[in-house]
Amino acid sequence: MGKTSLTAEEKANIPTSSDTPAGLNHLIYKMALYLGKMSMHDYELSGRKPSLVGIGSLYVALKICEQLKRDTLITNVIVQKLVQVARSEEEEIIEVSQKVLYLAQNFDKAFPGLENLKKTHFVSIT
Repeated sequence: MGKTSLTAEEKANIPTSSDTPAGLNHLIYKMALYLGKMSMHDYELSGRKPSLVGIGSLYVALKICEQLKRDTLITNVIVQKLVQVARSEEEEIIEVSQKVLYLAQNFDKAFPGLENLKKTHFVSIT
């Protein structure tokens, strides 16, 4: 049976600040997870390869963290890894990423009835 919750020790080890590498990784993870779940509700994105939508969500999370931290996180090496994992062209990743970003920026307009998603995940990111 799969594990569904964290132990007290695991909870205590979750980084609380994004100023450390582990904390930044955790922030990127939580943000990409939120964006990915949000994207599953979009009709257009639901027809795309899940790996492509996941990579698009990760790309947007990295871009947001670049802006928050005023630091470069996306390099040519990272982009090539994303292309390799998604098994897609860079242009296709950018196209999906733009859609994911649009949905994130227009959440209330795009998904007026999905308050639970926003409450559950967005609060844990911020």
